[in-house]
This record gives sequence, C-alpha cells and structure tokens, in this order.
Amino acid sequence: GVNIAQAFVRDPSIVEFVVDQGVRFVITSAGDPRTYTSQLKDAGLTVFHVVPTLRAALKAVDAGVDGLVVEGSEGGGFKNPSDVSTMVLLPLVASKVEVPVIAAGGFVDGRTMAAALALGAEAIQMGTRMVATVESPIHENWKQAIVDASETDTVLLNRHAAPSLRVLRTDRSNALEFDTSTNAMEHMARHTELYFGGDMDAALALGGAVAGRIESIEPVADVIKNCSNECLEVLRNLGSTYVK
Repeated sequence: GVNIAQAFVRDPSIVEFVVDQGVRFVITSAGDPRTYTSQLKDAGLTVFHVVPTLRAALKAVDAGVDGLVVEGSEGGGFKNPSDVSTMVLLPLVASKVEVPVIAAGGFVDGRTMAAALALGAEAIQMGTRMVATVESPIHENWKQAIVDASETDTVLLNRHAAPSLRVLRTDRSNALEFDTSTNAMEHMARHTELYFGGDMDAALALGGAVAGRIESIEPVADVIKNCSNECLEVLRNLGSTYVK
C-alpha cells in the first residue's frame, strides 16, 4: 500500500501511476477525500482516508471511502489545528460510522493497541514507533532523538494555521512554539538535510508524543510481533480479571 498526502501532490498523474503499479491499498490524507476516492475505487483499490475530526470522518464516508484512519492530535507530523486527542476522537467517530477504523496517534505497543480495540478500532497505525526502527531510512540522529525524548518533548506548531505540525523539541521548534507570526512550514525547506544528513536543526523533525515511551531502536518485525503478543496478553488478562 501507499500513502497519498494530497496537499503535497504536485502532479495528479501520481494516482494513475499508483494504479499502474498494481498497488491495492491507498491511504489518502491532507485534502478533500472526494478528490481521488472514486478514481482509485473504480480501479479496484481499497481506499482509507485520514481524519482529525468527526466532521471530516463523515465527509470521507460520504465520499465513498472504504475505511478511516482516525488520528488524534498527539500523533506526529502534519495535523489539523483542532487539536482533538485520540481518546476523545476515536470512540466518537467509531460510534458514528459503519466503516472499518484504524486508530492513529499515540500507539506504540500492545497495551495501546488493546486500548484502541476497546475504543472501537479494528487496527492501529504506528508512525513515530516505526521511524525509530532499524529499517527506517532516516538518519540515526533523528531515531536517537526519539529514543531520548520524554513525553513532553514534542510541540504542536502552527496552532492558528494549516497544517499544524507536531514535532520533536529542538532549538528550532522551541523558537517557533509561541511565534504566531511565522508559518512553521517555512522551516521545512531543508528537510533532506534533517532526514538523511542528521542535522536536527536544519528543519522540523516530525514526531508524536508517544516518543516518550520509545526506549530503543528495534527491527520492524520485533515491533510488530511484540505489539501483537502483548495486545493478546492484555486482552486475556482484562477478560480474566473483569469478566466473570
């Protein structure tokens, strides 16, 4: 599968390219779900759309998406300025729609996965956790910054603009935290120097608050296996403790 962040699509033919390459699953985000959904579904693809509010979720369902990625504001990366947490947003959306829901924003292990299932999700999406993996192509400095971060070491920028961004705390992001006159997106121009050169102040390092719970850089296979096993263990323990 692939992600299509609509706000950053420069050439709409990317959709035709995705179809031609035999991709079967697409997640669209950062834009109107009506833009590509019909084209993708007519080609036989499964389409989910990322939503930050109930209103956006209902709009996406009306557009015909197959499912939703419900992402709260604690997640890393480009956000909606509405700043609604996953704990509030996920059960709200799950109670109002009849399509599958993937939970995103704050998920890192089996314990949080079990919580997502309890709140109405069918699955979880992990972003920051996957950045800090052995296979992730970004520079080791960024991965280590995630490992070193505490639960308070992210900041939501562009609270009065779109898109907002949740990023790791650095000298650059700290300087922008209370600056309402500057669009933080202007500080993403040198992102390749950050991503691949490891200069943590060249641009803004996207990351979620869950960085505070990540203690090591692990292989992706281990992350997924441990998450699944722990989730099942948590659910079994909850059942034996509270269901009589």
